[in-house]
Amino acid sequence: MAKIKPSFTLTSNKSTASSNAGPLRVALSLSASDLLDVDSVRSEIVTVGTSEAILIDGSATNGGPGTGGTAGGYIWMQNTTASGTNVIYIGTNTSANNAAVDLIGSPGANVNRLFTLKVGEFAWIPFDYNMDIIVDANAADQQLEYWLFDRA
Repeated sequence: MAKIKPSFTLTSNKSTASSNAGPLRVALSLSASDLLDVDSVRSEIVTVGTSEAILIDGSATNGGPGTGGTAGGYIWMQNTTASGTNVIYIGTNTSANNAAVDLIGSPGANVNRLFTLKVGEFAWIPFDYNMDIIVDANAADQQLEYWLFDRA
């Protein structure tokens, strides 16, 4: 069985710091890590445009959908677009017809959008394979790198 060890560290200075002031009156230092069992990995760099598309089909992914904490995996995503102010939208889809849903709509109308990745931003999330992961962007030719580690 293969193992991966994700680690996360979050630090910031006090809000009164003379450079790189943080959001709190105290300095912040958080860290967490885990040792996870995985049995396969899929990696890809995709070009995301202004038409929504299914990035990961949960029902077609190694044993999915399944019971939470059994079938599933972990996803690393990063907006690797070289520069600019455009964004990539990440959302979910549980529609019966397996069609990708629009993630760009007005904020109140779009309940399927989970988060937005600006250039250089990243996310690490567990994923139970019980829905599809959808991508969309506010401009053509945005680059998204993702890694899907299948939970063993």
